[in-house]
Amino acid sequence: MTETLHQATQAYLEHLRSQSKKERTLYTYGKDFEQIEGFFGSERKLSTILTPHVGKFFKSDALLKLPSGRERSQPTVEKTKRVLRMFLIWAGETGRIDKLPLPKDTPMGRSVKKGAKRYDEHVAVQTPAAEQS
Repeated sequence: MTETLHQATQAYLEHLRSQSKKERTLYTYGKDFEQIEGFFGSERKLSTILTPHVGKFFKSDALLKLPSGRERSQPTVEKTKRVLRMFLIWAGETGRIDKLPLPKDTPMGRSVKKGAKRYDEHVAVQTPAAEQS
């Protein structure tokens, strides 16, 4: 699939809409995706986003600072990271990407089922149960 980041994020928002997510959630996730697309480029092919690129985004001013230059609040930063993580997991589950391009230290949260394998750039590894709480 040669889908762009923008096409994939729109498909993800439609998927969430079909899951009866609230309009406010869809709106705030849309804002997160504007920030994500601003960093990666909306026309970038989704399949070309690799772990080092996501790691750079997690450390970038695009994520950590407001347009005014002030620091973004930690809960806001964590939510944007979570939205990107959930989106990438969905992209993997729907066959849009082959490997999950998340840095190893990315918290996986509740969206990973107990006992589910975590896929990274190199090898599928079992996620310890302690990380899934």
